[in-house]
Amino acid sequence: MTLITNKSPIVDLSITRNPFDIINTLNSLLYVPDDKLRPRIILELATYLQKKINNTDYNLKLFTLTKNQIPTGFVVCQIDPEYKSYGMKCATFGWLHASDFESCRILMDACEHYVRENKLKKLRGPINYPKYIGGVGYQILGHSAPMMNGVAFNSPEMKEFGYLTELGYIPESEYSCVEVVQKSWEHGKDLDENIIIRFHSVDEIVDLKDEIYDLARNSFYSVLADAPGGKSRIEEMIESYRETYKKFTSQLIEIDPTVYFESARFIEIHNNTDIEKSVPCCPMAFDKTTGKLVGMIMALPNLYQLWNEEKLTHTNVDTAMIKKEYAGKGIFSALNNIGQLMCRMKGVDYIEGTTIWSNNDRAIKTIFPHSILRRKHVVFQKRLLRK
Repeated sequence: MTLITNKSPIVDLSITRNPFDIINTLNSLLYVPDDKLRPRIILELATYLQKKINNTDYNLKLFTLTKNQIPTGFVVCQIDPEYKSYGMKCATFGWLHASDFESCRILMDACEHYVRENKLKKLRGPINYPKYIGGVGYQILGHSAPMMNGVAFNSPEMKEFGYLTELGYIPESEYSCVEVVQKSWEHGKDLDENIIIRFHSVDEIVDLKDEIYDLARNSFYSVLADAPGGKSRIEEMIESYRETYKKFTSQLIEIDPTVYFESARFIEIHNNTDIEKSVPCCPMAFDKTTGKLVGMIMALPNLYQLWNEEKLTHTNVDTAMIKKEYAGKGIFSALNNIGQLMCRMKGVDYIEGTTIWSNNDRAIKTIFPHSILRRKHVVFQKRLLRK
């Protein structure tokens, strides 16, 4: 679609499908804080977009804009069947880059038209898929913190925040990322007698996928402002474990578990774990009586370090799930305690709890006392009226 403004530059809004055009657009406009990571992130994002665009059953549009043949913006608008906002189906925009207000207006008008065509009334963002390189929200604090995969990034000088506000978008939800500095949490030092914590190999985690999906559907946090998840998200995380497993096994560090725990039960869990074969950042809690999975933490090894050929020392605590009827028993804190020990035995020295919703009182009361604030992100929302 070609648009002519009063000053008569040739403005071309396109729905981009060609893989070379996608690469060229990203190369021209995508901001990445670490120049060494930029080519890999562009490749991963372009591969993801091409796969989704080629899937005729998936609702995604990549809008690009040029003025006088010079790229001035792009945005991804999609309706992911596994994304929910406050438990309801919702359209999202992501990866919005606009060099000026008029470019942002044209791009967001195109998104809003697409959302209305699909009979939805709410548009939220930025939700940057795929989450393992994207993340949720605009970063407004902590740009000096290390890049962490699964955590959204943008330029500290970005102007899209102001453009969206002028276009009627409301900064609706705020998320925090914190560095976990306290190694042992008091509430997790004792473990319910009917709960056992285990660590598994990547293949064993794959075998438990159905139980993990069931846990995700029945966890106490299930109604959140932004929940990009479901099966595809869990599969992304398992794939990251597969990619990083050998890196972890090559950097084992001897740590006396009694430095972390006085409880004989925790020492027993440690002693009964095959540390070399287990994924350290995925502790799972099971009910002894039923044998069912009732809680787990899925943390992400920092793939950016791996892509930069660095030692793996960072972990992103991305997802914590506790079955509703088991909430309040200290299971999350216990999983954190034993999980931290395992991660640190495998060379991790920086653990960040990410995307903690400001309205999630349970998470804030549990995590913040043991942590230092590192970054904040904001998600915008607009309710769309019929035209």
